[in-house]
Amino acid sequence: MAKFLIFRTDRIGDFITSQFITSSISDASKKNQVDVVASSYNSRYIKNFKYIKNIFIFDKTKNKFLDFLNLFLQISKKKYDYLIVLDGKRRSFLSGIFINSSIKICFLKDFYPKFLINLFYDKYIKNTETNTQNKNFQILLNYLDIKTPKSINYYKKYKFIINKITFQKPYLHLHLDEKWFKDHYFYDFDYMNLNPDSIYFFLETLVKKFKSNIIITQGFKRVKIMQEFKRKYFTNTKNPKIKIINKTVKFIEKSSFRELENIVFNSKILICCEGAISHVSHSLNKNTIALIQKDRIISTNFWIGHMNNIKTVYRNDIKKVSKDILKLNFT
Repeated sequence: MAKFLIFRTDRIGDFITSQFITSSISDASKKNQVDVVASSYNSRYIKNFKYIKNIFIFDKTKNKFLDFLNLFLQISKKKYDYLIVLDGKRRSFLSGIFINSSIKICFLKDFYPKFLINLFYDKYIKNTETNTQNKNFQILLNYLDIKTPKSINYYKKYKFIINKITFQKPYLHLHLDEKWFKDHYFYDFDYMNLNPDSIYFFLETLVKKFKSNIIITQGFKRVKIMQEFKRKYFTNTKNPKIKIINKTVKFIEKSSFRELENIVFNSKILICCEGAISHVSHSLNKNTIALIQKDRIISTNFWIGHMNNIKTVYRNDIKKVSKDILKLNFT
Protein backbone atom coordinates (compact mmCIF):
# COMPACT_ATOMS: atom_id res chain seq x y z
CA MET A 1 0.00 0.00 0.00
CA ALA A 2 1.19 3.51 -0.85
CA LYS A 3 -0.34 6.80 0.24
CA PHE A 4 -0.48 9.61 -2.33
CA LEU A 5 -1.28 13.29 -1.82
CA ILE A 6 -2.18 15.10 -5.07
CA PHE A 7 -2.35 18.89 -5.37
CA ARG A 8 -5.04 20.01 -7.83
CA THR A 9 -6.13 23.42 -6.54
CA ASP A 10 -7.64 24.78 -9.74
CA ARG A 11 -10.83 23.96 -11.66
CA ILE A 12 -13.05 21.03 -12.58
CA GLY A 13 -11.64 20.52 -16.08
CA ASP A 14 -8.11 20.40 -14.68
CA PHE A 15 -9.06 17.59 -12.32
CA ILE A 16 -10.83 15.67 -15.10
CA THR A 17 -7.62 15.65 -17.15
CA SER A 18 -5.70 14.54 -14.04
CA GLN A 19 -7.74 11.35 -13.94
CA PHE A 20 -5.02 9.95 -16.18
CA ILE A 21 -2.81 10.02 -13.06
CA THR A 22 -5.19 9.60 -10.14
CA SER A 23 -7.17 6.75 -11.68
CA SER A 24 -3.97 4.98 -12.79
CA ILE A 25 -2.60 5.17 -9.24
CA SER A 26 -5.82 3.76 -7.84
CA ASP A 27 -5.94 0.97 -10.45
CA ALA A 28 -2.29 -0.01 -9.84
CA SER A 29 -3.22 -1.40 -6.42
CA LYS A 30 -6.51 -1.62 -4.56
CA LYS A 31 -4.56 -0.77 -1.42
CA ASN A 32 -3.27 2.55 -2.75
CA GLN A 33 -4.74 5.58 -1.01
CA VAL A 34 -5.33 8.79 -2.98
CA ASP A 35 -5.93 12.07 -1.14
CA VAL A 36 -6.39 15.38 -2.95
CA VAL A 37 -5.71 18.99 -2.03
CA ALA A 38 -8.48 20.75 -3.95
CA SER A 39 -9.87 24.23 -4.44
CA SER A 40 -13.30 25.48 -3.46
CA TYR A 41 -14.11 25.37 -7.21
CA ASN A 42 -13.53 21.65 -7.76
CA SER A 43 -13.84 20.03 -4.31
CA ARG A 44 -17.58 19.33 -4.59
CA TYR A 45 -16.98 17.63 -7.93
CA ILE A 46 -14.01 15.57 -6.74
CA LYS A 47 -15.99 14.11 -3.83
CA ASN A 48 -18.05 12.10 -6.34
CA PHE A 49 -15.05 9.93 -7.19
CA LYS A 50 -15.22 6.88 -4.96
CA TYR A 51 -11.48 6.15 -4.90
CA ILE A 52 -10.57 9.57 -3.43
CA LYS A 53 -10.32 9.01 0.31
CA ASN A 54 -9.67 12.50 1.73
CA ILE A 55 -10.14 15.97 0.25
CA PHE A 56 -8.39 18.97 1.77
CA ILE A 57 -9.58 22.38 0.57
CA PHE A 58 -7.02 25.08 -0.11
CA ASP A 59 -9.15 28.25 -0.05
CA LYS A 60 -7.72 31.24 -1.85
CA THR A 61 -8.19 34.25 0.42
CA LYS A 62 -6.34 37.54 0.68
CA ASN A 63 -4.14 36.14 3.44
CA LYS A 64 -1.88 33.52 1.88
CA PHE A 65 -0.26 32.74 5.22
CA LEU A 66 -3.62 31.82 6.75
CA ASP A 67 -4.39 29.70 3.66
CA PHE A 68 -1.21 27.73 4.18
CA LEU A 69 -1.67 27.50 7.97
CA ASN A 70 -5.19 26.10 7.58
CA LEU A 71 -3.96 23.50 5.07
CA PHE A 72 -0.98 22.57 7.21
CA LEU A 73 -3.18 22.04 10.29
CA GLN A 74 -5.36 19.62 8.26
CA ILE A 75 -2.43 17.55 7.00
CA SER A 76 0.34 18.01 9.59
CA LYS A 77 -0.23 14.67 11.37
CA LYS A 78 -0.30 12.65 8.14
CA LYS A 79 2.59 10.85 6.50
CA TYR A 80 2.61 10.19 2.76
CA ASP A 81 4.71 8.00 0.52
CA TYR A 82 4.28 10.34 -2.46
CA LEU A 83 3.37 14.01 -2.69
CA ILE A 84 2.62 15.20 -6.24
CA VAL A 85 2.07 18.85 -7.20
CA LEU A 86 0.03 18.38 -10.39
CA ASP A 87 -1.44 21.87 -10.62
CA GLY A 88 1.93 23.61 -11.05
CA LYS A 89 0.95 26.41 -8.66
CA ARG A 90 3.49 28.32 -6.59
CA ARG A 91 1.29 27.98 -3.49
CA SER A 92 1.15 24.20 -3.93
CA PHE A 93 4.91 23.95 -4.48
CA LEU A 94 5.63 25.96 -1.32
CA SER A 95 3.05 24.08 0.75
CA GLY A 96 4.47 20.74 -0.34
CA ILE A 97 7.85 21.63 1.14
CA PHE A 98 6.39 21.47 4.67
CA ILE A 99 4.28 18.30 4.28
CA ASN A 100 5.68 14.98 5.48
CA SER A 101 6.24 12.74 2.45
CA SER A 102 8.97 10.25 1.53
CA ILE A 103 9.05 11.27 -2.15
CA LYS A 104 8.00 14.65 -3.54
CA ILE A 105 7.27 15.33 -7.22
CA CYS A 106 6.26 18.58 -8.86
CA PHE A 107 5.07 19.87 -12.22
CA LEU A 108 6.25 23.45 -12.67
CA LYS A 109 7.05 26.05 -15.25
CA ASP A 110 10.11 28.25 -14.76
CA PHE A 111 9.07 29.71 -11.41
CA TYR A 112 12.23 28.85 -9.49
CA PRO A 113 15.84 27.89 -10.28
CA LYS A 114 16.25 24.16 -10.83
CA PHE A 115 18.76 23.81 -7.97
CA LEU A 116 16.15 25.25 -5.57
CA ILE A 117 13.48 22.81 -6.79
CA ASN A 118 15.88 19.89 -6.44
CA LEU A 119 16.60 20.96 -2.87
CA PHE A 120 13.05 20.16 -1.79
CA TYR A 121 11.67 17.79 -4.45
CA ASP A 122 12.88 14.41 -5.65
CA LYS A 123 11.47 14.70 -9.18
CA TYR A 124 10.80 17.80 -11.27
CA ILE A 125 8.75 17.58 -14.48
CA LYS A 126 8.80 20.77 -16.52
CA ASN A 127 5.23 21.63 -17.45
CA THR A 128 6.12 22.63 -20.98
CA GLU A 129 3.47 23.28 -23.60
CA THR A 130 5.62 21.62 -26.27
CA ASN A 131 4.18 18.34 -24.99
CA THR A 132 0.55 17.49 -24.39
CA GLN A 133 -0.33 17.24 -20.75
CA ASN A 134 -0.86 13.50 -21.12
CA LYS A 135 2.73 13.04 -22.33
CA ASN A 136 3.94 14.80 -19.21
CA PHE A 137 1.69 12.51 -17.18
CA GLN A 138 3.27 9.48 -18.86
CA ILE A 139 6.67 10.68 -17.63
CA LEU A 140 5.25 10.71 -14.11
CA LEU A 141 3.73 7.22 -14.38
CA ASN A 142 7.05 5.87 -15.64
CA TYR A 143 8.79 7.40 -12.64
CA LEU A 144 6.21 5.80 -10.32
CA ASP A 145 6.67 2.48 -12.15
CA ILE A 146 2.96 2.38 -12.98
CA LYS A 147 1.95 1.00 -16.33
CA THR A 148 0.56 3.64 -18.68
CA PRO A 149 -3.06 2.73 -19.48
CA LYS A 150 -4.14 2.41 -23.11
CA SER A 151 -7.30 4.27 -22.18
CA ILE A 152 -8.92 5.65 -19.06
CA ASN A 153 -12.53 5.10 -18.08
CA TYR A 154 -12.83 8.45 -16.34
CA TYR A 155 -16.21 7.62 -14.83
CA LYS A 156 -15.42 4.06 -13.71
CA LYS A 157 -15.30 4.97 -10.01
CA TYR A 158 -17.59 7.98 -10.14
CA LYS A 159 -21.00 8.40 -8.56
CA PHE A 160 -22.50 9.13 -11.95
CA ILE A 161 -26.20 9.91 -12.04
CA ILE A 162 -27.80 8.79 -15.29
CA ASN A 163 -31.25 10.29 -15.61
CA LYS A 164 -33.52 9.74 -18.55
CA ILE A 165 -33.71 12.85 -20.70
CA THR A 166 -37.32 13.65 -21.53
CA PHE A 167 -36.37 14.93 -24.96
CA GLN A 168 -36.39 13.22 -28.31
CA LYS A 169 -33.05 11.66 -29.24
CA PRO A 170 -30.72 11.94 -31.01
CA TYR A 171 -29.98 15.51 -30.03
CA LEU A 172 -27.08 17.89 -30.34
CA HIS A 173 -25.93 19.66 -27.17
CA LEU A 174 -24.99 23.32 -27.62
CA HIS A 175 -23.38 24.71 -24.46
CA LEU A 176 -23.45 28.52 -24.64
CA ASP A 177 -21.52 29.54 -21.56
CA GLU A 178 -20.18 33.04 -20.91
CA LYS A 179 -17.02 32.41 -22.97
CA TRP A 180 -19.07 32.70 -26.17
CA PHE A 181 -19.94 36.30 -25.32
CA LYS A 182 -16.61 37.63 -24.01
CA ASP A 183 -13.52 39.12 -25.57
CA HIS A 184 -11.43 38.25 -22.50
CA TYR A 185 -11.42 35.17 -20.26
CA PHE A 186 -8.04 34.72 -18.53
CA TYR A 187 -6.62 35.92 -21.87
CA ASP A 188 -7.88 37.89 -24.90
CA PHE A 189 -10.55 36.28 -27.08
CA ASP A 190 -11.71 37.07 -30.60
CA TYR A 191 -15.20 38.54 -30.22
CA MET A 192 -17.93 36.45 -31.85
CA ASN A 193 -20.56 39.14 -32.40
CA LEU A 194 -23.45 37.21 -30.88
CA ASN A 195 -26.94 38.65 -30.52
CA PRO A 196 -30.41 37.04 -30.46
CA ASP A 197 -30.70 37.01 -34.25
CA SER A 198 -27.19 35.64 -34.88
CA ILE A 199 -27.82 32.88 -32.31
CA TYR A 200 -30.98 31.90 -34.19
CA PHE A 201 -29.02 31.91 -37.48
CA PHE A 202 -26.41 29.66 -35.85
CA LEU A 203 -29.13 27.23 -34.70
CA GLU A 204 -30.50 27.07 -38.25
CA THR A 205 -27.02 26.20 -39.50
CA LEU A 206 -26.70 23.40 -36.94
CA VAL A 207 -30.11 21.93 -37.78
CA LYS A 208 -29.27 21.89 -41.50
CA LYS A 209 -25.84 20.35 -40.85
CA PHE A 210 -26.73 17.69 -38.28
CA LYS A 211 -30.49 17.21 -38.93
CA SER A 212 -30.94 16.87 -35.21
CA ASN A 213 -32.89 18.26 -32.28
CA ILE A 214 -30.89 20.62 -30.08
CA ILE A 215 -30.59 21.22 -26.35
CA ILE A 216 -29.09 24.57 -25.36
CA THR A 217 -27.50 24.98 -21.93
CA GLN A 218 -25.79 27.90 -20.25
CA GLY A 219 -22.85 28.34 -17.91
CA PHE A 220 -23.24 29.26 -14.28
CA LYS A 221 -23.01 32.99 -15.06
CA ARG A 222 -26.13 34.40 -16.69
CA VAL A 223 -25.63 36.36 -19.91
CA LYS A 224 -27.91 39.24 -20.87
CA ILE A 225 -27.92 38.34 -24.57
CA MET A 226 -29.26 34.86 -23.79
CA GLN A 227 -32.15 36.36 -21.84
CA GLU A 228 -32.92 38.64 -24.81
CA PHE A 229 -32.74 35.61 -27.11
CA LYS A 230 -35.20 33.72 -24.91
CA ARG A 231 -37.68 36.61 -24.78
CA LYS A 232 -37.57 37.15 -28.54
CA TYR A 233 -37.86 33.56 -29.78
CA PHE A 234 -39.54 31.51 -27.03
CA THR A 235 -43.17 32.25 -26.32
CA ASN A 236 -43.47 29.66 -23.51
CA THR A 237 -40.84 30.88 -21.05
CA LYS A 238 -41.61 28.13 -18.50
CA ASN A 239 -40.81 25.36 -20.98
CA PRO A 240 -38.74 27.06 -23.68
CA LYS A 241 -39.02 25.11 -26.94
CA ILE A 242 -39.17 26.19 -30.56
CA LYS A 243 -39.26 24.52 -33.95
CA ILE A 244 -36.52 25.31 -36.44
CA ILE A 245 -37.23 23.77 -39.82
CA ASN A 246 -38.62 20.42 -38.58
CA LYS A 247 -36.49 20.01 -35.45
CA THR A 248 -37.06 20.96 -31.82
CA VAL A 249 -34.74 23.29 -29.94
CA LYS A 250 -35.03 23.22 -26.14
CA PHE A 251 -33.47 25.85 -23.91
CA ILE A 252 -32.45 24.73 -20.40
CA GLU A 253 -31.66 27.86 -18.40
CA LYS A 254 -30.34 26.36 -15.17
CA SER A 255 -28.38 23.16 -14.71
CA SER A 256 -25.80 21.95 -12.25
CA PHE A 257 -22.51 20.56 -13.49
CA ARG A 258 -23.74 17.04 -12.76
CA GLU A 259 -26.88 17.70 -14.80
CA LEU A 260 -24.67 18.96 -17.63
CA GLU A 261 -22.74 15.69 -17.49
CA ASN A 262 -26.01 13.83 -17.93
CA ILE A 263 -27.04 15.97 -20.91
CA VAL A 264 -23.64 15.33 -22.53
CA PHE A 265 -23.94 11.61 -21.78
CA ASN A 266 -27.24 11.37 -23.66
CA SER A 267 -26.22 13.58 -26.60
CA LYS A 268 -24.75 12.55 -29.95
CA ILE A 269 -22.44 15.56 -30.22
CA LEU A 270 -21.39 18.54 -28.11
CA ILE A 271 -20.56 22.03 -29.36
CA CYS A 272 -18.85 24.29 -26.82
CA CYS A 273 -15.94 26.57 -26.08
CA GLU A 274 -12.96 24.51 -24.99
CA GLY A 275 -13.06 23.96 -21.23
CA ALA A 276 -14.35 21.62 -18.52
CA ILE A 277 -17.40 20.52 -20.49
CA SER A 278 -15.27 19.45 -23.48
CA HIS A 279 -13.17 17.31 -21.12
CA VAL A 280 -16.37 15.68 -19.84
CA SER A 281 -17.39 14.96 -23.43
CA HIS A 282 -14.01 13.40 -24.20
CA SER A 283 -14.24 11.33 -21.01
CA LEU A 284 -17.63 10.00 -22.14
CA ASN A 285 -16.26 9.30 -25.64
CA LYS A 286 -18.62 11.76 -27.31
CA ASN A 287 -17.90 13.66 -30.51
CA THR A 288 -17.10 17.27 -29.73
CA ILE A 289 -16.67 20.53 -31.63
CA ALA A 290 -14.67 22.94 -29.49
CA LEU A 291 -14.15 26.62 -30.24
CA ILE A 292 -10.58 27.70 -29.58
CA GLN A 293 -8.55 30.90 -29.80
CA LYS A 294 -6.28 30.85 -32.87
CA ASP A 295 -3.31 32.60 -31.25
CA ARG A 296 -3.49 30.18 -28.28
CA ILE A 297 -3.23 27.01 -30.35
CA ILE A 298 -0.02 25.73 -28.68
CA SER A 299 -1.46 26.24 -25.20
CA THR A 300 -4.78 24.67 -26.19
CA ASN A 301 -3.07 21.67 -27.74
CA PHE A 302 -1.33 21.08 -24.41
CA TRP A 303 -4.77 20.37 -22.89
CA ILE A 304 -6.64 18.67 -25.73
CA GLY A 305 -3.92 17.30 -28.02
CA HIS A 306 -4.55 13.76 -26.79
CA MET A 307 -8.28 13.83 -27.54
CA ASN A 308 -9.20 11.74 -30.58
CA ASN A 309 -12.91 12.56 -30.64
CA ILE A 310 -12.65 16.35 -30.85
CA LYS A 311 -12.66 18.75 -33.78
CA THR A 312 -11.73 22.39 -33.34
CA VAL A 313 -12.96 25.60 -34.92
CA TYR A 314 -11.30 28.97 -34.41
CA ARG A 315 -13.22 31.70 -32.60
CA ASN A 316 -14.46 34.29 -35.06
CA ASP A 317 -17.60 36.13 -36.06
CA ILE A 318 -20.44 33.64 -35.55
CA LYS A 319 -21.23 33.59 -39.30
CA LYS A 320 -17.65 32.52 -40.03
CA VAL A 321 -17.85 29.91 -37.25
CA SER A 322 -21.07 28.58 -38.84
CA LYS A 323 -19.34 28.20 -42.22
CA ASP A 324 -16.39 26.41 -40.64
CA ILE A 325 -18.66 23.96 -38.83
CA LEU A 326 -20.46 23.19 -42.11
CA LYS A 327 -17.10 22.07 -43.56
CA LEU A 328 -16.49 19.50 -40.81
CA ASN A 329 -16.89 15.79 -41.53
CA PHE A 330 -17.96 13.23 -38.95
CA THR A 331 -17.85 9.50 -39.58
